[in-house]
Amino acid sequence: MVSYRPVKNGLLHNPHRVFKLAATCLLWMGLQCAHAQTWKTEVFTGVVMDSLSFVGLPYVNIQIKSTLHGTSSDAKGRFTVQATRKDTLVFSLIGYTSVEVPLLTYEEGIIRMSEKRTMLNAITILDTAIENPYEGLFEEEDRRWQKLTGKRLPFYYSKERKEKIKVARFNMQNQKAKTYVDLVIKSDELKHTLMERHHLTEKEYYDLLTQFNVNFNKVMYYLTAPELLSMINNFYSRMALQKQQKELEEK
Repeated sequence: MVSYRPVKNGLLHNPHRVFKLAATCLLWMGLQCAHAQTWKTEVFTGVVMDSLSFVGLPYVNIQIKSTLHGTSSDAKGRFTVQATRKDTLVFSLIGYTSVEVPLLTYEEGIIRMSEKRTMLNAITILDTAIENPYEGLFEEEDRRWQKLTGKRLPFYYSKERKEKIKVARFNMQNQKAKTYVDLVIKSDELKHTLMERHHLTEKEYYDLLTQFNVNFNKVMYYLTAPELLSMINNFYSRMALQKQQKELEEK
């Protein structure tokens, strides 16, 4: 049976209720303190290595999750990045499985990445009729004929058919370039990040971007956003390192 005793103000005192009320208040105050905690920016360092060979992995893209901020590892796999304890770092490199590392309890150490092995699913190929079974079959012969006579082989396409082919090719090229346009052209954040990191002028940034487009035009439209971001970061880091080495040689 619960006992009660009177207090000075005439109210009854229940020790169990007082204990529960005090515990609730302490819990509420703790939650408020945790919520009000401010996350300070810190510098985090480490080394990214292959999980089997323990060789440092160069030019690994290191991105703060859900942002475009980050960095890349150097030639020996070492990295330095500014973030807060509430952040998570995402390590990605073409040919390797991405790794996510929460920074809440992170201490400087080794980040191990494993090679990605892709198993292809079985597919079924169905034979279907195509609109023009001869399209593309005579391209080599057409080039030879054009070289000899200056004219194309006498296959006729109607104007409507030609316009349809042009539209289809245009749509296909737009779809391939969408990731590149969204990440590089429409967003200024990547430009400002690379300019600040490598101390580039705007002209130097666009000169390097032009060189990147020339070097990787055959593959850059087929990459996912993280893969493309990793390739761009790696390219700018290599170019910056070459520039530094050239300046040291000139001195």
